[in-house]
Amino acid sequence: MKELRITAKDAGQRLNKYLGRIMPAAGSGFLYKMLRKKNITLNDGKAEGNETLREGDIVRVYFSDETYAKMSGTATAAVALPFFALHPVTEEQIVYEDEDLMAVYKPSGVLSQKDDSGEEAFNEQVLQYLADRGDLTAETIRTFKPGICNRLDRNTAGIVWFAKTLRGAQGMAEALRGRIFGKFYFALLAGRLNEPKDTIFRLTKNRDTNTVSISEIASGEEASESSADSEIVHTGIVPVAVNRHITLAKIQLFTGKSHQIRSVCRHIGYPVLGDPKYGTDNAGLNGYFRTKYHLHGQQLFAYSYEFPDTVPAGLEELAGETITGIVPDKFSEILSGEFPGEEFF
Repeated sequence: MKELRITAKDAGQRLNKYLGRIMPAAGSGFLYKMLRKKNITLNDGKAEGNETLREGDIVRVYFSDETYAKMSGTATAAVALPFFALHPVTEEQIVYEDEDLMAVYKPSGVLSQKDDSGEEAFNEQVLQYLADRGDLTAETIRTFKPGICNRLDRNTAGIVWFAKTLRGAQGMAEALRGRIFGKFYFALLAGRLNEPKDTIFRLTKNRDTNTVSISEIASGEEASESSADSEIVHTGIVPVAVNRHITLAKIQLFTGKSHQIRSVCRHIGYPVLGDPKYGTDNAGLNGYFRTKYHLHGQQLFAYSYEFPDTVPAGLEELAGETITGIVPDKFSEILSGEFPGEEFF
């Protein structure tokens, strides 16, 4: 007999999903049969399989050691913890952590999640950090594999949320869907923006070129209308400081779509400095920043999240809190050079 006590990391998932993860070699039909025959019980009672597990629940599996080992995939050898990344994140990149969630600083130039390129991604770098710290085991990741909750474009730095438990993942997913928090970026924009902008546009994707375009919402068009390749995007842009040729802007995302800030800023005439896709065509300005600051990348980063007092389960520690991140070195260098003596963060 195998006794399994449900931890906070396992809580919140259905019993049948949990059983399928811990015994991947057992088919769903076999598992349901074992539930009906009470060879698998929940809190010493008969279970249907659709029960939502809670922390402290006891699952008992009345199999022989040999059968359990076969069903769990451990019959022939011990299961080793996978290797995730050559370059794990560092402790300095962790800007917030509780039992369920982490907020981690992603530098520019790193993919949020793996793609077909085979490049090392940020998600795997955080997993490797947790593995090196001893917070992951081969057994625990079979029932829930931690992972990032939100993505940033490769060349956008800033806070990425990472769920350590299913409870944290579900809570953050609900918060992201409901847009319950304030989500703020900072950017250096080409040009002098002297007044706030509250913009609502249509963003259309071009999958062939991996770019987007921005257009005005047509008269009479519903602001909620979307299609497979286009969506309504809402962006707030507030100038914080302006000098002779650039603006430091605080940007709030009310929607969060790929390339949203960069394309919207370009559309309203204040492109993000250094942006290779949506940047300024001002050759003199580009040359000045390349020469003075060796600038070769967009000056935009995700800086803070402001949480309300009422939050979903799994986010209780974040209620009423503001989580701030790290200002990239190049961004700080340009601020010091262009706005000498001023402090913004």
